Amino acid sequence: MTGKERQFTSGKTLLFVVMLCFTCALVLSVLADLLRQPQLDARELYKSKQLLRAAAILSDENVFLLNGSFATYNVSEGILVATPNQKRKARDRDILTLFDKRVLTRVTNAEGELLTFEEAGLDQESYLQENAKYGFAHLPYKLVYIIEPNLSTSQLPYGYVIPINGYGLWDAIYGYLGLKADADTVLGMTWYDQKETPGLGGDIALPKWQEQFQGKVIFQESPSGQTNYARAQLGIKVVKTTVKETYGDSYLASSAVDGIAGASITVIGVNEALRSSLEPYRPFLIRAHEREASQ
Repeated sequence: MTGKERQFTSGKTLLFVVMLCFTCALVLSVLADLLRQPQLDARELYKSKQLLRAAAILSDENVFLLNGSFATYNVSEGILVATPNQKRKARDRDILTLFDKRVLTRVTNAEGELLTFEEAGLDQESYLQENAKYGFAHLPYKLVYIIEPNLSTSQLPYGYVIPINGYGLWDAIYGYLGLKADADTVLGMTWYDQKETPGLGGDIALPKWQEQFQGKVIFQESPSGQTNYARAQLGIKVVKTTVKETYGDSYLASSAVDGIAGASITVIGVNEALRSSLEPYRPFLIRAHEREASQ
C-alpha cells in the first residue's frame, strides 16, 4: 500500500469518527431537551406527594387520607370523601389537582405576617429556584405552605407545612414538617432528599421512622405542663436510644422521637435542622397559634 493510500484511508477514518461523535452529541442533546420537561414534571409530582404526606393528606402508598381514614378525591366537588373500607391508590393527576386546590404558597416576614409573593415584591419562580439549595429560614421572607381545609366552610386552615433543611453525615438533607392549625402539633414529617448511609442514617427517609413525629409538639412544654410560646425551645429531639428510655413519661417525651442506632451524626444533623429551620418561624407560629386559640 502506498503512502498516499494510507493517508487517504486515515483521513476517511478520522472523518467517520468526527461525524459519529457529532451525530451522537446531536442525539444526546435532542434527547436531553425532550426529557427535560418530563423530568421537571416528575420532580414536581414527587415533591407534591412528599408535602401532602407531611400534611397527612396522602399515605406512603399514595392513598388519600381524611382525618386518618382512607379517602378518594371527588373531582366534580373538589373535595376528599372518606372511604374507610376502600383503599384506592390516587391517580397522579388527582394528586396534582388537589395540591393546586389546597396548597397555597406564601411567605412570612419578621413579624409573622403572611404575604403573597406579590405583596412581598417577589417573583415566586425565581425565589424558589434561587433559595432551594440553602433553604428559606434565613431569608427576610420565609417560605410557608398553607393547607386549605377540605371543606370551604371551615374558618381556619387545615394546617401548615414548613420546609426543613440542614446537613447530615454526607450532604444536605431536606424535609417537610406538617403542622395542625395550632402551629404546634405535628401532622407529619418527611425527609424527601438525603444521601445518608442506607440502613443507618438513610433510615430517616423510612415511613416507619417518620411516623413517630405524628402528634408530637414542636414547642417544648415546661415541667408544669404549660407552654411559653415566646421562649420555649423549638424542634423535635431525636434521642440516642428510645424516648421511653430517655424521658420516660416526662413532659419532654411529647417533643422527642426514637433515635437510629449507628447514625449519631445524622441524628445530630436532623436535630439541628429542625431547630435552626423552625426558630426563625417563631413569630409566624405564635401568630398562627393565637389565631387558632381565639376561634
